[in-house]
Amino acid sequence: MNLERNISLSQKAKIQILDHIKKSAFKVDEILPSEATLVKMLGVSRYTVREALALLEQERIIYKIKGKGTFLNRRPTLIESGLEKLDSITETIRKFGMMPGTKWIGVEVKNPSDDMIEKLKLEEGEKVVTFKRLRTADNNIASYCIDTMPVKYFEHIPYDISEESMFYYLEKELGIYVESAISYIMPTRPSMEMINELDVKIDQLFIMLHQIHFDKSGKPVLYSNDYFNPEIIKFKINRFREER
Repeated sequence: MNLERNISLSQKAKIQILDHIKKSAFKVDEILPSEATLVKMLGVSRYTVREALALLEQERIIYKIKGKGTFLNRRPTLIESGLEKLDSITETIRKFGMMPGTKWIGVEVKNPSDDMIEKLKLEEGEKVVTFKRLRTADNNIASYCIDTMPVKYFEHIPYDISEESMFYYLEKELGIYVESAISYIMPTRPSMEMINELDVKIDQLFIMLHQIHFDKSGKPVLYSNDYFNPEIIKFKINRFREER
């Protein structure tokens, strides 16, 4: 089956316009080519161009000012990563030619939640340590990461981790190689903590990955809630039907 045939003309035009924006040096609030210019550029009808622009407006990539034209509201999504391969956030950001950054929000030793006890297979009385970090891509907010591990893995609780990648830190300092993960994906609004720390709006949408990471022996070692900014990072999953 040719999947391209199932894509509407307006969707194809939208993809072409996005590609043009990505390859060009358009800045936020800069005027974009007129409808007439896009018609000639894409070789489609004015109706198709208008539908494509309407789709981009719905996604808040562009905005229109009556009598003046169409303007860039934000650069299109910078990172589109597949979930099939387990990469650290640092690796994902670098893969797309961007500079990863980290702002430490805090490190806390605490009692685990019931869900942590169950998923990390903790014994009675065990405590956990939670690391909270803001991750950036070229200084743009990419994700807010909350990673929790059993205290027993640490001889001394680290309150200043210089490594960008948590995976790299665990392998280098603790000899723990994270080999696999179970991930649950859900849209969510920011918590009050995120609103205060990140200065984001209460109605901003994030994509949360709730993940349990396992070492080579299959032991759960890391409990994570990672809140991704969908304006910077999107995830894709390749799905296939089983043959009958």
